[in-house]
This record gives sequence, C-alpha cells and structure tokens, in this order.
Amino acid sequence: MTRLLLVDDQPLVRAGLVRIFEGEPGLEVAGECSDGDEVAGALARARVDVVLMDVRMKRTDGAEATRRLREVPGAPPVLVLTMFDDPQVVAAALAAGAAGFVLKDAPCEEIIQATRAVAAGRGWLDPAIAPQVLAVYRSRLGRTPPPAALDGLSPREREVLALIGEGATNPEIARRLRIAEGTVKTHVGSVFAKLGLRDRAAAVIFALRHGLA
Repeated sequence: MTRLLLVDDQPLVRAGLVRIFEGEPGLEVAGECSDGDEVAGALARARVDVVLMDVRMKRTDGAEATRRLREVPGAPPVLVLTMFDDPQVVAAALAAGAAGFVLKDAPCEEIIQATRAVAAGRGWLDPAIAPQVLAVYRSRLGRTPPPAALDGLSPREREVLALIGEGATNPEIARRLRIAEGTVKTHVGSVFAKLGLRDRAAAVIFALRHGLA
C-alpha cells in the first residue's frame, strides 16, 4: 500500500484529493497538513511514501518545505501540486528536490498516474505547464562543465537526455527520433543508470545545468 501525505492550505483542495484517492487500489491517504511547516511532524507520526505538496502556503511554502524534507535521509519524494500561473514557484520547488509537478485541475486519472509514477521512483512533469517551468528554471541556472560521466553516453542516449531536458515525454521522444517507445524506455533507463539520476525531474535538471537542452 502506497501511503500519501496531503499538504495544502485549502481544506476544499485536500477534501477533493481525499475523494480522488478513496477506493483507488494501492493508494491510501495517511495524513493531511495545512501548511509546509507541519510536514516534519506528520512524517514523525505516520509512515508516508509520497508527499503531495502545494506550492503557495501562508507560513512555509512548498519550495522551502521540499528543501527541508530532502535534507532528511530516507524522506519520501515530493509531487508538487500547482496552478497554471505558478511556474516561478514550481521551478523553485523543482530546484529544491521535488520529483515532479502536476496541475491541481488536471483530470483525476492524471493526478493518480502522477502519484503512482513518483511512488515508483520516477518523475512527473505535467505537459500543460512544463515548458513554462523549464523556461524559468533554465533562466536561473548557470551552466556548469559537463561531468566525465557524460562521455559514457552513446550519441542516441545524449539525444534522449536532451529531449528529456526539453520536457518531452517518451512517446514524444519516440516520434521525434523515429524509434519505438520501448527503445526510448531502454535508453532512458541507461541514461539514469550511467549518470546516477533518480528520476525524470533529476534528468531535466541535469540536462539544463549542463547546457544539453
């Protein structure tokens, strides 16, 4: 069973999320917080596998709460909940270590899919807002010299990494490179293993930081 912690300062939003996950096989809401400064206490009281984190809260916003959480060894991954007009704060949360982000008004099936992806150790970049978030992130990042590990990637793997950095999904990468989606998944797994990347969000940050996207 994947246990979820809901962090949002709007009771109606939390109630809506509880309703989304009610009865969903393998998913269970383990707790709720009304602000980012309540997360540490909630994690001390219950086992949590994924934190669904709002970005705009009154006392401690999602980016700061995510940064604090990522400093704790073994802390659960964070899936950011956002509105369409939040690319600045979502980019900050991504930089703080969030595994991905999804729009609050996305279809229920997409929110569930994003939660499952993050629980499985993958990232999730909502395609509706990914270009804006990545543009903000790119403008903030200073490029750093490429690490030696990049030399271990094949030319095709570098192409795949660059497209991940642009926010492309596996089906989009398959179409652009004219290869099978299964082949894309194989390349993505190889890139993650060779570069020591934990998920898709980390791959996006890597590609942007080293000027590949």
